[in-house]
This record gives sequence, structure tokens and C-alpha cells, in this order.
Amino acid sequence: MNHKVSFHGTGKGYFSVWIVNTMLKTVTLNIYSAWAKVRKRRYFAEKLFIDDEPFEYLASPMALFRGWLVAAAAFVIYMVASHFNPVWAGAVMLVFIAFIPWIVVKSRIFNARNHAFRSIRFGFAPRYAEAYRVILGWPLLIPFTLGLLWPYVMYRQNRFFVENSSYGTTPFRFNATPWEFYKICLKTFLWLIVCVLIVIVSIIGRVKVGLLVSIAILFWIITYYKIAMANLVWNRAELGGMRFHSSMATLDMCWLYLSGGIAVICSLGFLFPWAVVRLMRYRCEHLTVRSREGIEKFVADTTQVSTGALGEEVGDMFGLDFDIAF
Repeated sequence: MNHKVSFHGTGKGYFSVWIVNTMLKTVTLNIYSAWAKVRKRRYFAEKLFIDDEPFEYLASPMALFRGWLVAAAAFVIYMVASHFNPVWAGAVMLVFIAFIPWIVVKSRIFNARNHAFRSIRFGFAPRYAEAYRVILGWPLLIPFTLGLLWPYVMYRQNRFFVENSSYGTTPFRFNATPWEFYKICLKTFLWLIVCVLIVIVSIIGRVKVGLLVSIAILFWIITYYKIAMANLVWNRAELGGMRFHSSMATLDMCWLYLSGGIAVICSLGFLFPWAVVRLMRYRCEHLTVRSREGIEKFVADTTQVSTGALGEEVGDMFGLDFDIAF
């Protein structure tokens, strides 16, 4: 049977959350960011439904705030080091890079643990050694292969994030192959070659229209890559016999990004909530959950322990955002 995924949020509803968060973060010099994050995530979770059942976001603002304090202290140390001695700043940055896999895993654990559906929490396994291999180890080899290893690294990272996720006591499975990632990257690379050729011809012939065409093609390429990867990851993920089907289209997303961006700019940012909700609704409308046994069979994992929000806030403070589709 198919289970409908839907998002019931509205631009007006999210605007009331967003404008208060923005104002209070500004007035409090971003100290309110922990409470703002909880209000935002709670709104989106409670407006996200599978059939008639909403998701829940259960994090405490104080847990995030404690993590924010440590992250802010780390950021201040880095800025001070940058001002007085570039060598110190480099040392601080190297330490931060060494902790990236730990930060990413801690962030995933915190976010998963604080999301629930039908009163059953999600989870993420603390496999730090594997995280260091796929987040730091494999990417370091990419330059030595002239970029040929990139699709395989994407495959390993997505497999890591999917297969270490769980719902209650049931782990997710990932059935994709490296070749499927290579096909997406190959198509992206061929389009990039076309884009570069158009730019070269335009420069030689001094044709301004050619440059505009190349910009449009580049925009399409970036969107295609993101959407193709997201569809692939969702369509190859499985949860205890449940499968997912994502059917987002590149041209649809190009239009949503372009029209939403223009609306945000023309409204001086005030239509940002409308653009975000619009994207969320489209993603949900093109995601289906398929199950032969229903979703009532899942059991809560009572062995999960709570974890702090340090990894989440440090990653957010330093702009660490792993763009994993799942």
C-alpha cells in the first residue's frame, strides 16, 4: 500500500515563526538562536504528515543553548587566533577539521533522537571510525584520482548516513550501487563540458547571449545534480520492507528556485518563508512511502540514550553542512 506524505504548513504560518525568530536573534545578538531553531524545527515537524499522522520534534532549547555556548567559545578562540597570529588560526582550523566527523555524527544523533513519528523516535548509530573513513579519509584520495573517485565517495557517504539511521529498533538499508552515482556524475560532467564550450565560443565571438545561455545551463546542471542525487538516495533506501519513491523533476525545481529567489529579492526577504514552504510542499508531494505490511509494526528502541547538542551547534556555528540527500 502507498502512504501519502504531505506538508500542511503555509507561508503565512511559517512567516509568524520566522519573523519572531529573526527579530529576537537580532536583538539578542544570536543568543536566541537555540530557541529559534527549536521553534522552526517543531513547526516543520508538526506540519509534516504520513497519512494522517504528524511528526514530532522533541529537543529542548536549553540543550541546544548549552551546545551553542561551547560553539560560540570555539568561534571566539578561532577569531582571536586569526587576528593575532595566522599560524595559531591555522592550528585551530586543523583541530576543527580533525573533529569534523565527530561533529557530524554527534549532530546526526541529536537530530535523529529528537525526531519522532507515532511516538517512536529515530536514531543514528555512533560509528565514529567509519565516519572518519568516509568523511575525511576517502575525500583525501579524490585529488590523486583526478576527481574520478568523487562518485564513489558520494556513494560511500550516502550509504553511511542511510544505513546508520534507524526508526525505533529497525535500521534503514541502502540498495544503491556505485555505478548509479557514476552515471549521474558522468551526465553532469558532460553537461559541464557543453557549458564550458559555450563560454569559450561566446568569449571568442564576443556573443553576450552565449554567456547568458551558459549561466542558464550551469544553473540547470547544479539543480539536476542535487535532484538526481536526492531521488537516487530516497529510491534506494529501505526501512523494514518499506520503500520510498521520490519523483522530483529538475525543471520543476529550477522554476521553484528561480521564482522563489526572485520573490525573496523583490520583497526584501519577506517572502522567504513562502519560498521555503513552497519547496517543502513540492518535495513531500513527490515522495511516496510504499509498504506491504503497514507502518504499525515498528517498535521503539528503549536502549537509546540522550546526547548533547554540542556537535549540532559547533557544525552550525562554523557553517558545516554536509549536503547528504537522505
